[in-house]
This record gives sequence, structure tokens and C-alpha cells, in this order.
Amino acid sequence: MEQLIIAVGLNENVTRDQNPNVPITPAEIAADIAECVEAGASIVHVHCRNPDTGAPIMDDADAYVELFRTIHESVDALVYPTYPNGGTIERYRHVKALMEDPTCGLEIAPVIAGSADLTPPLEYARRASQSDWNLQMPLGDILYQLALAREHDLWVSHDVMEPGGLRTVMSLFRGGEYVHPVLLKFFMSQRMGFGFPPEPRYLDVWAGLVEPDFDGEWLVLPYGVDYDTSMALWRHAIASGGHVRVGVGDSPVPEGGFLATNAERVAQMAVIAREMGREVATLADTRARFTRSLP
Repeated sequence: MEQLIIAVGLNENVTRDQNPNVPITPAEIAADIAECVEAGASIVHVHCRNPDTGAPIMDDADAYVELFRTIHESVDALVYPTYPNGGTIERYRHVKALMEDPTCGLEIAPVIAGSADLTPPLEYARRASQSDWNLQMPLGDILYQLALAREHDLWVSHDVMEPGGLRTVMSLFRGGEYVHPVLLKFFMSQRMGFGFPPEPRYLDVWAGLVEPDFDGEWLVLPYGVDYDTSMALWRHAIASGGHVRVGVGDSPVPEGGFLATNAERVAQMAVIAREMGREVATLADTRARFTRSLP
């Protein structure tokens, strides 16, 4: 795809202490998404949050339905939720509820591409309250989620954290598990120890693992990465034919070069893309790329 897709990690579990601009309530989230789309974004990832306390809501079906209805009534955008560790059905119940309710406007099925060890570097791990950093994503859960995506005619966005997960996706693609082209999100982090270090040479390794007959697109997602390193990854992805994700959810604090709001970060990336010779994908461009049927 010649045009650059700009995706946004809108809020994750970021607090107002980290960034006062992070959207929390459904109305704030919808308004922030509208500003991002106006600036050039076409894909947005959101976490539902308690509107009073800001606490993360990971799998409450009613809360997610309310959020997505608010978004869908306010702005045309490609938006998808998160989901937690847990049982095969329980962890995905809110996503299934969104799929089954046409007023929510869900078009993307989020599917984590395999288990990952998220243990951070030791200096961070020693200060953390938790000791179990394993993200569990067995093959049975992947197949369950892909079956729901096919049933509801959604295209799939994969979180890819480990090389083995990407190899699993290639195997699933060869096995006919997808009905539409696929988005691969290559996570790279300084704050967590999964996958490859956040360097352009390792982004080339990620891209090199994508098989020639695979029908999809990839983007780089610097997650908890400093500004200069993130910018090197974004520029390398743009130059290499990939795509990018930015956002307060991925890098909360507006310092070291990071701009204050999601829309400002999207607009900055759009300028950089055009300076590098790539036009920015519109919402229609992105929909057209992923909603066509595979042979």
C-alpha cells in the first residue's frame, strides 16, 4: 500500500498525572478520535476507562458497548478495543458483544499473535508490584477469535510481540484462517523485554519474516520507547513501505520531543510522511485495503 496508515494508541491505562490530555470518558474518547481522524489517522485503539476514577476497564461488555456506541454516533473511524489475560471465552466476551451489536460499528477484530513474556528490564521489574509478566495467548484462543472474525466478516489486527507469533500468523494465513487482508503491528519496547530491541535493523528482521504471498500490511509500534528512538523507527518504517502507530497511550509523557496530544502526534507524522514522499491514507483508503475479500 503506497499511502501511509497512521494508527493511534489513544489512551491505554495512562493517567492524567502522566498526561492531562489523555481521554477517559466516552465523550472525551469520541472527541479525541474525531480530532485524530481530522489530523490524518485512520485506525484507533482504545481502552475503556471508568469515567469517574479513570481506572482501566478491560472486559466489561456493557461498558464497551456504551463506549463504542458513543464513538460510532460521533465519528466515522476504524476503532478496536483491548482485551486481557483470562479464559478463552471470558477474556473476549466484550469483543464478541461489540461484534454482535451493529450500533457499535466494530470493523476490526483484535487478535494477539501468541503468548509473550513482558518482563521489563531488571531496574523496572524490581520496583514493580507484580511478578508475573506472562501474556497468555494459546493457539486455541487465537483460533476461537479468528472464527468469530470470520463469522462477523471482520478483518484482523494482530499484536505481534514475538517472532514465533509472527510465524504462527504466517501458518494461519497459509491455512486459510482469514477472509480479509491482515494488519500486523510489530511491538518494540524499551520498557518491556519482549521481542526485538527497538532498533531499525530489527524492524528489518520483522519485515523479513513476512512471507511473500502474505496479503496484509505491517506497522511499527514503539511502546514505552524514548522519542529519538521512536522517531528513528517511524522514519525507517515510512521509508520501508510500512506504517506507523503513535499516541499518548504508547508514550504518555509529553517530554523529550513527544507532543502533548494524540492529534498533534498524528499531524506531526503526516507532515513527516509527506516530506518523505508518502501520502497519508484516508479512512476510505484503509477500509478499501482491508475489507476486500481474499481469494
